[in-house]
Amino acid sequence: MLALDVDGTLTSSRRTISDDTGAAVREALASGLHVVLATNRRYRSSLAIADQLGVVVPVVCVGGALVKDRDGRTVACEPFPRDVVQQVIHIARNAKQSLILHHDANLSEARDFLLDDCHPWNAYTARYCSEYQPVACVGDIENLADGIVPIGATLFGEGEVLRDIGQQITDQFPSVAVTVIREVDGFGCSCAISQRHVTKWTGLASIARLLNVDAAEVCAVGDELNDLPMIEGAGLSVAMGNAHQILKERADWVTSSNDDDGVVKVIEYLLAHSE
Repeated sequence: MLALDVDGTLTSSRRTISDDTGAAVREALASGLHVVLATNRRYRSSLAIADQLGVVVPVVCVGGALVKDRDGRTVACEPFPRDVVQQVIHIARNAKQSLILHHDANLSEARDFLLDDCHPWNAYTARYCSEYQPVACVGDIENLADGIVPIGATLFGEGEVLRDIGQQITDQFPSVAVTVIREVDGFGCSCAISQRHVTKWTGLASIARLLNVDAAEVCAVGDELNDLPMIEGAGLSVAMGNAHQILKERADWVTSSNDDDGVVKVIEYLLAHSE
């Protein structure tokens, strides 16, 4: 089973997927290899990546909090405690930041994430909203959250600001994990807020059980710190050439960068060494 991170792994620094990478993923599937996307993205935007690749595959999204099979059925969903969500909203608001709240949205619904409008958005949040406005539910997130089952949250902004907010959250709630990473195109940072026991690897484990695949038979490819659990858990782990140094140190080997079709080289290796 090949587990692929999306941003910074499948996508280039220009936020696009090369023709060669798409062709390699399709060749991997045609060979019988199970391919799974593992991302911090929402399910709908994860499907957009699958569409660009021209494939139908299972998806581990929202950092592992939501897992969907290739037919779109929910395999696993990790609800976020409501009392914690309310406090996270307050911490973000006190820092004049706008929280994005995720849930297991039905794709037939018009809106699939909540965006707080308590304060004016920074440029990074505004860009995210402009890209996904048709599926955004904008308003008082504290009240809107009562109508969903939250599974995770995201902030966009400057790294120092997000790290300070993250520290406040984890100091108050040790059961919550916060990961701040640079956006793949260098425009600001994102801050993923999740339950500490929920990772991409726990999500992949759900898919692996469904497919009757052992951990030793999983190859995980990633570039950022939120990929570390699957890098450490997989039987074969690969860091992208553009990956965080910690991933490069923990991975079994390092492929080329996302701008040099690093995923293609991983798939070529797997196909050459398949039984």
